[in-house]
Amino acid sequence: MTQVASQPQRRGVFMARVVRNDPLCTDHFRLVLRMPFFPASSPGQFVQIACRTEDATPCEIVSYEAREWTPGMPLHDPDFSSAQAYLRRPFSIAGRRTAPDGSAQVDVIHRVAGKGTRWMAGLKTGDAVSILGPLGGRSFWIPKELELALLVGGGVGIPPMFYLAEALHAAGKRAVGFVGAQRKDLVPLTLRADGAGDEFNRYGYATVIATDDGSLGMRGFVTAALRQYVLNELKNKDLRNVAVYCCGPTVMMKATARLCLELGLTCLVSLEQPMACGMGTCQSCVVKWRPAETSGDWIYKLTCTDGPVFDTRELAW
Repeated sequence: MTQVASQPQRRGVFMARVVRNDPLCTDHFRLVLRMPFFPASSPGQFVQIACRTEDATPCEIVSYEAREWTPGMPLHDPDFSSAQAYLRRPFSIAGRRTAPDGSAQVDVIHRVAGKGTRWMAGLKTGDAVSILGPLGGRSFWIPKELELALLVGGGVGIPPMFYLAEALHAAGKRAVGFVGAQRKDLVPLTLRADGAGDEFNRYGYATVIATDDGSLGMRGFVTAALRQYVLNELKNKDLRNVAVYCCGPTVMMKATARLCLELGLTCLVSLEQPMACGMGTCQSCVVKWRPAETSGDWIYKLTCTDGPVFDTRELAW
């Protein structure tokens, strides 16, 4: 399947205002941020959010002279003397739009997991948020010959599938959404009366849901739901123009990649790697990579600037 090269994108730091921060399910929120301007972005790209009020606490250090620190000595720098998140946190873009006044709105879906996301959960309409983006040198690509896209999201990897569904619909492509979660109250979808997820259904795309405990949809892993769909619905069909797009926990993406290799499907994943800067400076998000058409030696690539989207045949994982 033809790969479409990503184009270099502008990026910057923007002070956004919260439009709303709606709860979706247990510990999950949809944060909508508004800015006068935000550069062009693509599904699979992400932003880095400062999970703190930048100017809330002035620095209290009075001098830079060297001191010997001993246990129990008070710390004056607010970065270290209080429970703040002083590194930005990466979040996939779950959607964007242009408001009637011409401003840009960006959606971020987050789950409370620590002090940074706990701060985000408390954001109210009108609050200021510092956002760096859009980041990611390689987003999801949509080949001209694509006939069907299977969008597989697990946990916090579900949001970029919403943005991708919008792009696929605009390109006139067919798609099916596959959503995996531990249980019903951790499914970050707007559920309709018939159990379909509105985030996919609004584009005419079916939603297949799998939960570990069977409290919603199919009981089991989302990869089992994907296998069942391909074997039953696509039986005896040409799969060369069918592609799987995936994001979620690494173990889920690896399982999806193995399944796609078995079934002869192209599989593109948006990696969820810990990262500090998101711009290739800190070198903390390395992955092992090799050309898809060879089995030669691997090299290191950066998730943030060389990805985050990779063809799974390129990953030495």
